[in-house]
Amino acid sequence: MDTTRAPMAAMTMVGGDHFFLQRWVDYYGAQLGRENLFVLSHGGDPEHKRIAEGANIIYLPFDPTRNCFNQRRWQMLSLFTSGFTRFYNWVLCGDVDEIVVLDPAVGDSLPAYMASFGSERSRPKVITPFAVEMVHNPTLEPEPITPDRKILEVRRIFRLNANYAKPCITRDALQFVPGGHFATHPVLHLDPNLYLFHLRFIDYDMTEKRLATRREQRKIQSGDLSEVRREKTGWDTAWDTYQSLSKETPRAETVDFPEFRKEMVDGWREKKVVYWAPGGARPKGVYRLPERFAHVF
Repeated sequence: MDTTRAPMAAMTMVGGDHFFLQRWVDYYGAQLGRENLFVLSHGGDPEHKRIAEGANIIYLPFDPTRNCFNQRRWQMLSLFTSGFTRFYNWVLCGDVDEIVVLDPAVGDSLPAYMASFGSERSRPKVITPFAVEMVHNPTLEPEPITPDRKILEVRRIFRLNANYAKPCITRDALQFVPGGHFATHPVLHLDPNLYLFHLRFIDYDMTEKRLATRREQRKIQSGDLSEVRREKTGWDTAWDTYQSLSKETPRAETVDFPEFRKEMVDGWREKKVVYWAPGGARPKGVYRLPERFAHVF
């Protein structure tokens, strides 16, 4: 790697979401060192400062109108991410309820894995981890998530969702679309050993409360579905989606999906003129993570 730059940084933006921020900081702090974490705190929540002590906290003014909020947010994150590549070999940017991990069968150090790529000419500029969207089934996984236990000790059911195979690790300037689901980089590197865990459905009670808050925020931003003409979004339908998924039984214990990976690669396409996205969608069914992931985070 470039010895004039530090190995790797991670960045997120957060409003509230103390549970997820605590897990995000604990995991990436252990992997990268808290001094290499950047937390953008919407509204300057004092609890963010406490949780992320030792990290770099950037306070942002609170916007109660949420006018074009997601667009502005990701425009800003794109600029920060691109800027940090001038001082870090790799920059990881994602939502606070997302964790990128290395397959334990390969190793336990994310920065060491990133350092193992080849020469400047051969190593990818943007890396997309494979997506794992966790789904809590209260009947099959009744134990609560407690501060003294890893999440994956008590939650290992997931579904496939190509939307969360995000181009979230970069060493080059780029722009993300809102949500970070795709970016202005035309070459796909769907990494065989990295996984992005999306945690919004990680616990039934937590999901119910959090999605209710998100629906209210959506109303503030663009109006109630019953009162304005707009298409439904994932935040509008997420609770119904989760309730259905939370009753399903895993089809197998595996993270090996060669056919789905091929579908994502073969479906790689230009989207909205300058952005690029993988193929694939959301195949039916849920699965269970192998035991080797239980102590990752």
